[in-house]
Parts: sequence; C-alpha cells; structure tokens
Amino acid sequence: MKDRIKLSLTRLFAIAAVCLLAWPAAMAAATPEGDGSRIAPRGLEFRFDKDAFAAPGVQTGIAETTKFSRLSLKLYGGYSHILAGDINEGSDGFFEILDLYAASGIGTLTGGYKPLHGGYDFGADLIYQITPTIGVGVGAGYMRNTKTSTATITEGENQIEVAAQPTVSAIPIRLGLFFTVPVAGQVNLTADLGGTYYAGLKLDATQWLQFSPINWSEMSVASLTAGSSPLGFHGSLGLEYMISPKMGFFVEAAGRYAKLKNFEEVTGIMNDSGGGSDTTDGKLYIATTTDPDFTFSVFTVEETPPVDDVEATFREPKIDLSGFSLQAGFRIRF
Repeated sequence: MKDRIKLSLTRLFAIAAVCLLAWPAAMAAATPEGDGSRIAPRGLEFRFDKDAFAAPGVQTGIAETTKFSRLSLKLYGGYSHILAGDINEGSDGFFEILDLYAASGIGTLTGGYKPLHGGYDFGADLIYQITPTIGVGVGAGYMRNTKTSTATITEGENQIEVAAQPTVSAIPIRLGLFFTVPVAGQVNLTADLGGTYYAGLKLDATQWLQFSPINWSEMSVASLTAGSSPLGFHGSLGLEYMISPKMGFFVEAAGRYAKLKNFEEVTGIMNDSGGGSDTTDGKLYIATTTDPDFTFSVFTVEETPPVDDVEATFREPKIDLSGFSLQAGFRIRF
C-alpha cells in the first residue's frame, strides 16, 4: 500500500513539474477557439511548444535592431547659383561704358549686362554608415555656370554692340558627415556638412565690341593654373522618401562657401577687325578706371604686377563660387 502511495506521489510531482514548465508556453500561445486549455495525452506524453523556449526567438529581435545598410550611393543633380562678384565686375566693362553714354543722353540703349549666377551641378557620394543615423562619405561632381549678355546703343545711323559671356566650371571633391533621421513613416530628414576641394577650376570670359559691321574688337580670358588651396565648405538639408528598403528619392537645398583665390596664371587674347592680335600669359587683374565723369572696371592680364596711378587701380579678383543648389536624386543602399 505504501508503495502504491509512494508511486502515486511520485507521478503527482512529475505531473506538477511538467505543468509548471509547460504553463508559460500555454499562456503565450494564441488559440483560435475555446478557453485555451490543453488535454494531456495518455501515458503522460506531454508535448512542448518548441518555439516558446527556443533561443532564436530572442535573437531575432536583436538582429532586427542592428541590421541596416552600411554602404550607400547618393546620386544628385540640379540648379546651382553662385555669387561670382568679381567675375561679373570684370566682365561688364563694355556695358558700363554704354550705360554712361545712355545716362549722358547719347543714343538709345537696349539690352544690358545680366550677371553670371545660374548653372547646374551633379555628382555622386559614396557613404559608409557608422550608425543608422550617422555616416561618413566621399564624393565628386561637376558644376558649370555661364551667362551671355548683349546690349546695343543706337544714335541715328551709328550703332555700337557689346556682348559678354563669362563661364566658370569646377569638379568639386567632397568629404563630409551625413545624417539620416526618420521623421514619419517612409520619410527621413537628411543633412550633411563637410569640406570641398574644387579641382579643375576654370574661367573663360569673353567680351566683344562692334562699332560697325566691319569694325570690331574681342578680348578673352582663359585660365591656365588654379590658385593655391581651392578649398571651401558645404552643407545641405532635405527630405528623403523611401521607395523601398534599399532605395530613396530625395530633394534638398545645399549651401556652400567657396571664395577662392585668383588663378596662378591665365591667358589673355585680344583680336580686332584690323588684323591685330595679341596674346599674354600672366596674372588676372581687375582694372578700375576712374574719371570725374565716369568709372568702369574690366579684366586685364599683366605679365608683371601693375602699379596704381591717378587714372586706374588694379586688384586681383576672387573666384567666388559661394551660393546654393537645389537638388534632387536617388540614394541606393547596398
């Protein structure tokens, strides 16, 4: 009898131990119908829900929080606006003369100088994510800004026409930090900031003056060697819409500070209708001529540093690419 009781108690403790182990899994498991209770099969053959106690269930959550794309490629392009203050000051000299004529009541002026500002830029950045929010990247692009202006002053049968076309271009090489912050659903707030090296900086500026159908003069400036340390800074702020987990479309506004030094050397070419031609390799200056009645500024190329006098002053220009860009593009994550 005691043996039977002992055997019954042993079975009872075994059943209790199994129930204590199986009960948390039974409470966690969702049942479509009924009260969720389970009936043990005969012979005390209890079955365990292996997914309830399996270690991978815990590891999956950790994997999801650390899983993100380490490498991405950002492709962009759009409108670029530069200040180009000294480039405009050196390119509008002939127009200033026509403005002086018109202000003095000489002839009728049409047209005028339109400052160089607008252009385009495009490029790509390769970004390595340090964290899901912060990345470091390097990239390269191409920017080009150009503008053509014309003006005509007419007095009776006499007519003077002038034209100018300054063009500046560069290959910006960028290094910076990139920030991506989710703000709502599939939308991210993006930003970046860093430094830019402007490789391949070029300036081509042409001015043309025509006194009659057969009398004309042309002056052009072409850069040969960029100045030292063509460095600047950049930053942007934008929004990205995630088309898929691996691709996003973005729009952004970017600003830059890049007031670069004068070129080490340029070539100046002057041609006229009489067959005259002159080529000078030297330094680029802005010559400002001052008279009691008028003042105007033009580019000039000098082999030796010019000396100021009572009629003209000289200074080296800055190649100012500072401004902003409005860009759009795609970011591809790998």
